[in-house]
Amino acid sequence: MDLKLGDVQGTALIPLAVRASESRRKNARIQDPKAVEIMEKLQIDPKNLDRLITHECVVARSILFDSTVKKLISQYPNALCLNLGCGLDDRFSRMDNGAIDWYNIDLPDSIEVRRRVFGEREREHTLSKDIMDENCFQDFPKDRPVIAVAEGLFMYFSREQISSVLRSLQKGFPKGFLAAELMRQRSMNKKRHDTLRYSRAEFGWGCENGRELESMNPAFHLLSETNFSDEMQKSTFLSRLIGTLLRKYNNRLALYQWGEE
Repeated sequence: MDLKLGDVQGTALIPLAVRASESRRKNARIQDPKAVEIMEKLQIDPKNLDRLITHECVVARSILFDSTVKKLISQYPNALCLNLGCGLDDRFSRMDNGAIDWYNIDLPDSIEVRRRVFGEREREHTLSKDIMDENCFQDFPKDRPVIAVAEGLFMYFSREQISSVLRSLQKGFPKGFLAAELMRQRSMNKKRHDTLRYSRAEFGWGCENGRELESMNPAFHLLSETNFSDEMQKSTFLSRLIGTLLRKYNNRLALYQWGEE
């Protein structure tokens, strides 16, 4: 089926395929029945989407992001959550505590596909927006903490584009948290990736330290930075081995805060 997704938007099919195949396993480390349903409904061929190294890294990434966002929601149970570049992610189902408001945000082509496979759910909103527009979030509620998630996103943006996103968040909300995936500069060669080498998407920005993002906008303060390999060490022998070999190249989850507590 022709999904008519842009080059970067099309990369959302990679974690979708991984979550679906992992969910089918006997001792699945993550459960995402919606991913299984979408893969079947859209008749997506997983051949070049779900390969060994990517599979283990995406599983670790999913667990790490879920854990981080859950902890933030436990601290701020009525938070407003922004899933930036949401693709076909179903994190709301795993995070919902009955009180949060969740916004899935992406470009029009991704949102069109998303609306084909996701129904309407209370407190979950699907929006087509340009998050680099400084006025992107002007109509959102301002009376509660914000948790923004940028998973599998910033590596496809330029430094200037990421700076624009940070300004949008700062201008739109007085305070909040940003959980962002960061790629190392040494990993920006697509030939190093067993799935992205088949994609037309190009990498735009990488960094060796999460504090480099702070230099783009001093309002954002780094709270923690976790290598995906740390999560992989808690898993299977194969995952631990891959995580050890990739530690110097692996992506990280960096958690930032802006505004007053």
